[in-house]
Amino acid sequence: MHPTLTVPARDDQTDIETLERLATALRKMRTLSEVLDDIGDALDPQPPAAAEVEDIHERLRSDLERLAAIATAAEAKDLEVLRLTARAVELQAMKLPEDDRGRVAHLRRQGAVANDLLERLTATRAIKQVA
Repeated sequence: MHPTLTVPARDDQTDIETLERLATALRKMRTLSEVLDDIGDALDPQPPAAAEVEDIHERLRSDLERLAAIATAAEAKDLEVLRLTARAVELQAMKLPEDDRGRVAHLRRQGAVANDLLERLTATRAIKQVA
């Protein structure tokens, strides 16, 4: 008779529910080229249609959150990255203004900060060169 080898259960084993949440999050993750498209939509000389403003605003909020997370994860020490990250957090917390002119101005601020932060993260090699 051979002894039976049993493997004790590990507390750190990932369960199916955790894997499903991770897979869902990865599916929602947007590429950096999509972030660039959002920046372009916000900074385009032709303002977006009124019906698109809220969607662009939400995408840019998500983009700013992602870029700030990259800066944090990279433990950025660059003063400009830190300043832009703080500004990104401020803009994420702001609600979209009610008036059309204010809405477009807010999108432009979001786009400008996202653009500058993306450029600075690339320059400091916190992320690879994009597009």
